[in-house]
Amino acid sequence: MSLLGSSNSRVVLYRDMPNISIQKGRGVDILLTPQFYTSLKEDLEVKFAYQAKQIAPSLFDDYIEDIEGYQFAVYKDGKDWHFFAFNIEDIFKFVEERGLNRYQVGKIYFAQELNRYLESPLEIGDSYALVDIDGITTIVPKSIVDRGVEYINLDISKLPLKNGVSIGGSLSLISFKHTVTLSIILLLFAIILMVEGNRLKGAIELQEQKVEELLDKNPKLSSSRIRESILSQYEPIDREERVKRSAIGAISKAVSRNPNLYIKELSLDGRAISALIESPSGFSRLRPLFNNRYLKEQNFQIEREGSSIRLKREFQF
Repeated sequence: MSLLGSSNSRVVLYRDMPNISIQKGRGVDILLTPQFYTSLKEDLEVKFAYQAKQIAPSLFDDYIEDIEGYQFAVYKDGKDWHFFAFNIEDIFKFVEERGLNRYQVGKIYFAQELNRYLESPLEIGDSYALVDIDGITTIVPKSIVDRGVEYINLDISKLPLKNGVSIGGSLSLISFKHTVTLSIILLLFAIILMVEGNRLKGAIELQEQKVEELLDKNPKLSSSRIRESILSQYEPIDREERVKRSAIGAISKAVSRNPNLYIKELSLDGRAISALIESPSGFSRLRPLFNNRYLKEQNFQIEREGSSIRLKREFQF
């Protein structure tokens, strides 16, 4: 059977597919089979998609070796969140090898959305089939499907798929609605920065005026030697406090990426910082911390402590 439909509005992507025949300049949507993405299903206490997407990279740390080249998509189905990791450059390279230009791709969908229809296997080309395994859409060789099974007849081009990721000519990975929302947020930030800039400008001018008044009352302070002597006393203190703030910031970033993590203990003094991290979902949620780049950049020692993880760093001033 053909999975492209009569209008060629959608193309199903699988590894040994034939070349794609699409009218030049026409846009198409792509349905990715699991050969082009990695997926996870999680029951998380997360309300919004943007929150789920923030923690997606940490969930895939144990499944993808080089995660830097990947993008992520999420959607909720019932009480479960579905997470997808995909490399858009690899996908574009593949479709271009099959005769389709990347600018023609409008949206990409994931075969997981077909799960509700897979009461029977769905043929994908000559060699593969999509099947439902424990609620996950999986691609398997047709050779392992029972010979007597009756494949489902499904017209992909007419299915009401709703969890697509917008690509478009600009290769943007966010939808138009999200683009508008992001633009409004950036505009608000610009206004805030403008107001804050004016406030800081006034504060700086006021401080400069106070310094001038102080120098008028204490001429000795105008000596560069005296000023440098004062600075030399306080610069080490400032430098130490900056190191401490950076260490605390690294812990905060590492934990805030996953709402299932929390800091049970935190101690900080002039010599070291120590934090005990736990998760109500068990130790498996803590494993990504061993490879967390924020903690590595700050030279934290990461050790398992029972069902928790201990983060430690000694300061060297």
